[in-house]
Amino acid sequence: MSEKSLTPSSLPLPAQSPYSGRRKSNYPKILLGVLFVLATLVNFGPSISSLNPLRNDLKFVDDENWMDRFDQGDIEKWSQCPQQPKALFPNTTWQLSDEEKKKVVDTFSKAVQIPTESFDDNGEPNEDPRWKPFFDFQAWLEDTFPLAHTTAKIEYINTLGILATFEGSDPSLKPLLLMSHYDVVPAPSDTFDRWTHPPFSGYNDGTYIWGRGAGDDKPLLVAQWEAISNLLENGFKPRRTIIFSHGNDEEEVFARRGQGHIAPFLEERYGKDGLLMVIDEGSGLIDDFYGAPFAIPGMGEKGYMDIVISVGTAGGHSSVPPTHSGIGIMSQVVSALEDNPFPNKLTPASPLLTSLECALAHSPSVPSHYSKLLKSEGPKSYPKLAKVLAKENLKSKAMVGTTTAVDVINGGVKVNALPELVTTLINFRIDFSESINSTQSHVNRLVSHIAKKNGLDYHGFESKKKEELGGKYISIELLGLPLEPAPRTPAEGGVWELFAGTVKAVLPGSNGEERIVTPYASTGNTDCKMYYNLTKNVYRFMGSSVSAGSNAHTVDEKFAIEGYFQIIKWVHAIIQNSDSYDGEE
Repeated sequence: MSEKSLTPSSLPLPAQSPYSGRRKSNYPKILLGVLFVLATLVNFGPSISSLNPLRNDLKFVDDENWMDRFDQGDIEKWSQCPQQPKALFPNTTWQLSDEEKKKVVDTFSKAVQIPTESFDDNGEPNEDPRWKPFFDFQAWLEDTFPLAHTTAKIEYINTLGILATFEGSDPSLKPLLLMSHYDVVPAPSDTFDRWTHPPFSGYNDGTYIWGRGAGDDKPLLVAQWEAISNLLENGFKPRRTIIFSHGNDEEEVFARRGQGHIAPFLEERYGKDGLLMVIDEGSGLIDDFYGAPFAIPGMGEKGYMDIVISVGTAGGHSSVPPTHSGIGIMSQVVSALEDNPFPNKLTPASPLLTSLECALAHSPSVPSHYSKLLKSEGPKSYPKLAKVLAKENLKSKAMVGTTTAVDVINGGVKVNALPELVTTLINFRIDFSESINSTQSHVNRLVSHIAKKNGLDYHGFESKKKEELGGKYISIELLGLPLEPAPRTPAEGGVWELFAGTVKAVLPGSNGEERIVTPYASTGNTDCKMYYNLTKNVYRFMGSSVSAGSNAHTVDEKFAIEGYFQIIKWVHAIIQNSDSYDGEE
């Protein structure tokens, strides 16, 4: 056969291969592949392993027994739905007329129009002009509710904290304290064009009040003053002292100049455990909690910790860069923290578990895989259920473990100069069964690994000054004061029956059916964190539907007018029932 006859069309197809009678061997290719993998592992193995987020030496180490921090009897109670008390009706119920509804909504709208924005870098009240709207709000509050202001003893703690004390006739009774805050997160001017209605318009469209603070937290504050004013106008004379406490910096990172001053002031006045009950902002009502109407007051809070991580390097000219600049090293730190998260956890220390147990007991539509795991896991840990919940959505995931949020990073000053200092700010919300110590231990384990890998000195939570660290280091410092997870509010006894019974009476299901009240928790923290010395009975509860408010802290914040009426009705009732309460304190 001539060379010319070997055209492509005449070459044998695979099925016509002259070697089709023998199986073609793939061993040479396989061998080459194995040799390539081995060579890759030999040369790059350390680098690859350092990227593995599941390295055993970097995993979270549960070296604390969380149960040692709690009473065994409490752990057993928390893994069950609490007994539901009877409905407790107040002496009077305020049925707002159409004219009254219009008036209270207009007042709520005016409160939103006062731009009480608080900033993380605010100066002192009489020095920083950004505090001026807070003085305006104080004056507006006095003008709007004159009877309540002349009846109460009004004190301005640390200038801007508002404390209103309605003295009761029986000083032997512990006071009821109702909280709320009047500061709001800033509404940046560069977002104004994205708002449906201007952020400080307090616009009333007949269904919602729009504006910054319309949901967080002015409806609760104004409702408290509306409720007490109506009671006083109708001859109410308190037997038990009632206290309104309004902070001015709840939205600040450190929040220490408002309730941080008011709470110690009250502790000095009334003593440790000197209050009957504290009710602050928080969750509310759900008409369809797996098919049944529920109230989900926050009766626990996750812990809180902010840190600053600093990477110090030699710097120099960018034409002669090291393998990793300070920014590159910080990226390793961030990746290590995000790729090696805290484990998903669900234990009786979490109020979320208690709420699921209540759903199992009272709701008709609990998902079968939830109910199966609730019955088969426990009583101390529910690892499979925790994993299921973590996959539902980001909010559910945040409820089943300590969270890590890398929020701010800074470094470098010029494109042709290597950075000498790189910093990042990181926020942790500490799981109910964890602690500040366990959180810091995990961070130390991860970040010290990165420091060693890059030949840098490591200083974790040592509170050393920068000049003491030398030029090549990674350091971690606390930013502000960390918080341990909050003590659990009891779901038994007289005060629980007072609280839950009032909820059942004045906030029943949409068709009048019984509303189940269960402990719950949110992912955030509130000002009531300052009050744990003053009472064990701390409830984070708005008294309205959880769907009444939307877009808190962002564009188009608004709050449903009907939800606002619910809050007024709730506050009106709990003041009366607390005043009549003669149970254990």
